[in-house]
Amino acid sequence: MTQYNDLVERRRLYLKAEEWGQGVKQHYACKGGVGDLGYGMGYFIYYNNGEIRKVKKSGYDIVRLADPIDVVMDNYIRSDK
Repeated sequence: MTQYNDLVERRRLYLKAEEWGQGVKQHYACKGGVGDLGYGMGYFIYYNNGEIRKVKKSGYDIVRLADPIDVVMDNYIRSDK
């Protein structure tokens, strides 16, 4: 039964990193001009998985898609958890 330990640990890490990635990393608001980041002005939410959303009255736009899960897992390992 110990031959599956690596697979189980990898899956555990995958699930933890996936949950961690959905957490909010920072909130950012910008007024006027093109904005500091080039995404325009507005209110942005950054997630641990790299996704950036621009909040609007009617919902939100995804400005940047989330990173691949391998990158998120590496970032999770390097984070303070």
